[in-house]
Amino acid sequence: MKIAIMDFSSTALSLLVAEVSRERIEPMIGLRRSVSLVDYMSKKGKLSGRGIEKVIEAVRYLEDAARKVGSDRIVLIATASMRLVSNYAEIQEAVYQSTGLSFDILNGKEEAYADAEANREYASLGDALLLDIGGATAELADLEEEDMENMFSLPIGPVALRRFSSSLYPDEDEIREMRKEIKKVLSRELVYPGAGFGHLVLIGSNCEALYSVYSDFYGIPDSALRVMKRKKLKRLISYLASSDDGSSLLIKNAPEKAHLLIPSAVLACTVAKYFSADELIISGKGVKEGYLRLLMEEING
Repeated sequence: MKIAIMDFSSTALSLLVAEVSRERIEPMIGLRRSVSLVDYMSKKGKLSGRGIEKVIEAVRYLEDAARKVGSDRIVLIATASMRLVSNYAEIQEAVYQSTGLSFDILNGKEEAYADAEANREYASLGDALLLDIGGATAELADLEEEDMENMFSLPIGPVALRRFSSSLYPDEDEIREMRKEIKKVLSRELVYPGAGFGHLVLIGSNCEALYSVYSDFYGIPDSALRVMKRKKLKRLISYLASSDDGSSLLIKNAPEKAHLLIPSAVLACTVAKYFSADELIISGKGVKEGYLRLLMEEING
């Protein structure tokens, strides 16, 4: 059985098509279609008519790709980017009327749980914390934890952290304010108080883009295992904030996400230090893969 899953983020709609059997999930194709919801939102969080049209165009494009490879079922999910839109019911109805597809909006804990399900393999490390760096929010989960209620979705994503920056790229003082905010929220929300983790597993397109910058900066060759060291990441953040060449490095490696990468790096580095993690692992699996696993369990009974 071929299942296609589409997922809204703050900057794109992404597609995963996988062959699913009782024993395994075999990914077939993955595609992204850029559509920045923020660019079409009012100050009150309402997506404009043109924004809704762009969403529908992206859904149709990826739906066509999913059907061309013979998908038996197409599932559309939305996470934080859509939770923050005030007229999401209007968008749901417009998408359904135009494509016949309805979408499921996951709450923050459901999103964190799907992330964790996709990355259970890292639980074998014994001390792994998952961090999904999205747009406005960040999800955290102890990968040995099975209870969704003990997972977190917090308003400290890079889009939210950009409020501390007065320009496209934050300076050192603004980065310090970001760090303070992250630690304040982690403490206030009682995120695994007193716990320590040796490994931080990072997921999301912001993390993948960040690793491209990190590996270029340190001259790291391509590898299936993508790992960053916390102290090296901290040095990279200082370089990006203080060097005239920092912006060139960002634009060369991730032009569409350049404005989000310093806040993403600050978030990753601060969370790693808060929980005493020295190693940050980039995972290519996220909410779509986790949701697919949960669907497979449902299908298999």
